[in-house]
Amino acid sequence: MNSETKTCQNCKTRFVIEPGDFNFYEKIKVPPPTWCPECRFQRRLLWRNERNLYHRQCELCGRNIISMYSSDKPSSVYCPECWWSDKWDPLRYGRDYNFSRPFFEQFKELMLRVPRLSLIQKDVVDSPYTNWPIHTKNSYLVFGGHDIEDSAYISLRSHFLKNCVDVSYSYSSELCYECTNVSKCYALSFSQDCEGCSNSAFLYDCRNCSDCFGCTGLRGKQYYIFNKPYSKEDYRRELEKLDTGSYASLQGSRQRFREFALAFPKKYEMILQSVNVTGNDIAKAKNCRYCFAVSLDMEDCAYLWLIDRAKDAYDVSIGYSLELGYEGLSILEGRAMRMSTVSWTNHDVTYVDNCHDCGDAFGCVGVRMKQYCILNRQYTKEEYEALIPKIIEHMHTMPYADSKGRVYKYGEFFPPDLAPFAYNETIAQEHFPLTKEKAGAQGYRWKDPESKSYTATKTPHDLPDHIKDVPDSITEEVISCIHNQTRTEQCTSAFKIIPQELQFYRKMNLPLPRLCPNCRHYERLKQRNPLKLWHRACMCDYKAYTNTVKHSHHPDGRCPNEFETPYAPERPEIVYCEQCYNSEVA
Repeated sequence: MNSETKTCQNCKTRFVIEPGDFNFYEKIKVPPPTWCPECRFQRRLLWRNERNLYHRQCELCGRNIISMYSSDKPSSVYCPECWWSDKWDPLRYGRDYNFSRPFFEQFKELMLRVPRLSLIQKDVVDSPYTNWPIHTKNSYLVFGGHDIEDSAYISLRSHFLKNCVDVSYSYSSELCYECTNVSKCYALSFSQDCEGCSNSAFLYDCRNCSDCFGCTGLRGKQYYIFNKPYSKEDYRRELEKLDTGSYASLQGSRQRFREFALAFPKKYEMILQSVNVTGNDIAKAKNCRYCFAVSLDMEDCAYLWLIDRAKDAYDVSIGYSLELGYEGLSILEGRAMRMSTVSWTNHDVTYVDNCHDCGDAFGCVGVRMKQYCILNRQYTKEEYEALIPKIIEHMHTMPYADSKGRVYKYGEFFPPDLAPFAYNETIAQEHFPLTKEKAGAQGYRWKDPESKSYTATKTPHDLPDHIKDVPDSITEEVISCIHNQTRTEQCTSAFKIIPQELQFYRKMNLPLPRLCPNCRHYERLKQRNPLKLWHRACMCDYKAYTNTVKHSHHPDGRCPNEFETPYAPERPEIVYCEQCYNSEVA
């Protein structure tokens, strides 16, 4: 079979479906997509609100609760205790399939009737202000990840953390602050892409380093400042001059480090122990294309993001241990899960939303431990198997169309207007930021900021410059964020310093932040490469950077290697192929 070029019905750009893609679609019994990979990704992210939390009541027990659904949402919302209990039956909302109406119209009505789960949590102790965590204890504003203790402001793909603050995409670390993509680190601050580092700050791409400051590309070093070696005594003296407890001093070090790090070559991607893969942040994968942040036994996959352990999966974002998955979001431990969201330990399910431990389900919402269900109605095995082909055919002959004229037949993910959240409440805003006007023009809902019941009592300029001058009473203040909702980021306009957080800053000798937690999260996101690829050539030519050794292409001038990389051509970084990078750094 030959490749085929199609026009995305959403953004109107051209995209290619490869011969291997057709084989996958045949295997999972879905037609080829009509949206390009990037638009499909954006559409899925509309279904995950992580960071926007609201006060409202559980409509079963009546308690005041924290919820990812604001009080103006039309659905009923239950607290986790009630939702997971036997006090209600999702099948009570079941309905017969109506062949005179499009499937997605019927599914939308079912979604609005079945109670929503206020927060996605599992094994959470003393951590009420958290969403999407697993095995989390005594933590605050944790969004995603698992096995987290005594930490605050933790974001996606962070695991096995203790006493950490403002950390993303990191694991097996303790006492870390403002870090992204670090592992097995201790007392590390303002760092990225590091492993096994301790008692250090402002590191990039360092391994097994300790007592270092402002360094990039080091391996197994100690007592270095901006890649220059010092004696132990001199290092201590220089570190005192840098004074990490002062906000003004720290800002100067931050700017100096950014400029310093740009002078060193960057590896074109982060791929480890993998064969025949393209993307970035990939480990232990085989035959995977356009995948990002995936690892551990990945095989024959494409267009994945934040997935561990998958085989024969396409267009799935955020998940673990799946096989034959297609167009899914928040998918855990299942097989043959198609066009679904929050689908955990299911098999052979299609168009399900927040269903668990189910098999052979189609168009269901909130169903648990059931089999042979359609629109939350129970069928026999024979009835189910006879009805499903008729529904699929009906979805082709009577498709759903949204307000923008986009058509949804069988095989398309849920239309954006079915998503339970506004665009700017979801992680779509993190990766595809839009203004209110642009979101509306593309057919997405928008939520204006709710009026706040508090007034800021401190501005960032009122805060002490040094942590040693911060009184205990700071935990009673409401601090305005520097950004104050002037950007497309999900700025909360103001924030508080909790006691646990203040103790951390004092212990680590760090000044108080001037941005709200959401804006700090966005600042860390900007450090990561985008989820796109560009075709480029290695920049190693002995001019962009003075190599420390002769490379294999010497003395022929520029390295001839080309590659796919998340570094766009207009960016200022010096990008090397793996061979040249290893010669200089590894």
